[in-house]
Amino acid sequence: MALPPRIPGRPGQPPRPGTSPTVEDTIASKRANDQLADECKEVEEDLEELKARYEQYFLGIERREPARERGEMKRRVEKLKEAFTRNTGLKFRLQTLHARFLSYERMWLRSAREKEAGTYRRDLFKARLHRKEAPAPKPGAESGASAAAAAAAAPAGAPPTARTAAGATARPAAAFTGTSEPELRALYSAYVDAKKRCQEDVSKLSYDALAKSVQKQVPELMAKFKARSIEFRIEVKDGKAVLKAIPRV
Repeated sequence: MALPPRIPGRPGQPPRPGTSPTVEDTIASKRANDQLADECKEVEEDLEELKARYEQYFLGIERREPARERGEMKRRVEKLKEAFTRNTGLKFRLQTLHARFLSYERMWLRSAREKEAGTYRRDLFKARLHRKEAPAPKPGAESGASAAAAAAAAPAGAPPTARTAAGATARPAAAFTGTSEPELRALYSAYVDAKKRCQEDVSKLSYDALAKSVQKQVPELMAKFKARSIEFRIEVKDGKAVLKAIPRV
């Protein structure tokens, strides 16, 4: 008696018990794994972007917590975790992605609660640092050191008003101290966002160039003005985003 023809399983699903995978099953499984790997790569990249946005939020650059984006990311990560695959390497990659998201989420939620309660450690450190600083200059005035640092940090070709003390047209967008990788990444992201909002061309602006420039300026300005630290501000003057370096003595 002739056996009935075998009905292959759906792509990405295990073959039926007691049967061997056909060539079509193997091809379909490989295609499903490739598609799953592409989705995993896309989610990994989006997760790093979300991490950068949360860093900007905790630095005070972003006004709104990206909670909705976090919820969408959680849904995507959970969906990937439940996807079927026989590929051991891909399984490990999906599990690692899920564990990384959970770690980020716990950190974000804890930091958000601390920020709302006024006990966020970075905010407290900034508050203590400002209390130790000398009294602020009179309104409308800026120290010679600040003006010189602003001129050094202003991009070449910027209009004269972008190289002088902050005036009525200046609007500070963010402030940064330190040259650690997260700070530099956040500074670069905020600088690019500010330039885009001003409809400026950012095609030639790279993170490596900005980081190299900042890391070179910091020790030079600290030695020149005998400063304890250098604060970088992003201001919008005359419709253009400007990066300023201000020594804190």
